[in-house]
Amino acid sequence: MIREVDNTRFLTEDDKLRIKFSRNRGKIVKFVVQYYARIDSKWKTIMRIDNCHGLGHVHKYHLHDREYWVPLGIDDNNKAFIQAKLLIERDFLKIKENYLISK
Repeated sequence: MIREVDNTRFLTEDDKLRIKFSRNRGKIVKFVVQYYARIDSKWKTIMRIDNCHGLGHVHKYHLHDREYWVPLGIDDNNKAFIQAKLLIERDFLKIKENYLISK
């Protein structure tokens, strides 16, 4: 039986993390870990890590540049999901800084 979870929690007043995943028999099937920041009174997607197209990958967004994505390089969905969550929770302020200073 597939179980789906979708929740959003605030990291700060202006930063939030959305975690969405489907699990079947204790194993992650699909996941999305998405970081948003409030910039100029609007919520912007800063980074998204998912496996919605098969292999896990990172979508990097920038204020003045185009989005690009890079593969995570982790084949195991459970490990990729945990790493994605930890990366954003630990480094969200640096990730936001990179978003804002891109050219």
